[in-house]
Amino acid sequence: MKTLSVIKYLLIFFVLAGMGCEETVIDPAFNLGKESAFQINQPYSSTDGQYTLLIKEISDSRCPEGVVCIWSGEVTVKGEWTTGKIKSAFEIHSVLDQENKVPDGFTMKIVDAKPYPKFGTDSKPEDLVITLLIKKK
Repeated sequence: MKTLSVIKYLLIFFVLAGMGCEETVIDPAFNLGKESAFQINQPYSSTDGQYTLLIKEISDSRCPEGVVCIWSGEVTVKGEWTTGKIKSAFEIHSVLDQENKVPDGFTMKIVDAKPYPKFGTDSKPEDLVITLLIKKK
């Protein structure tokens, strides 16, 4: 009977461990005017093939769950935008919009960043999925 309980608990452990290893698959194409998901160091192209985006740096200073903070923090995304053969750097902030630097003729907005930080856990920029809304002016 004891062996059966041990096997049951091991089976539950392995099922839960396997669920934690789920990999997020992000579409490498994005649509202007629609929210799209992005990750760091992955090249993305617009569905019409005219533009490319590469996120080179993500900073996440949001107040972690389980902590009381004076400021809620923000997410900052830096990267490279290419139109044809012209490359330009961009920097967008989830809170401080006045500090945004985006390519001429476009608006970029951080809509979401997941997962939300939790106190006591280390998060890496590679783990973040950034949802952006990119529009042509």
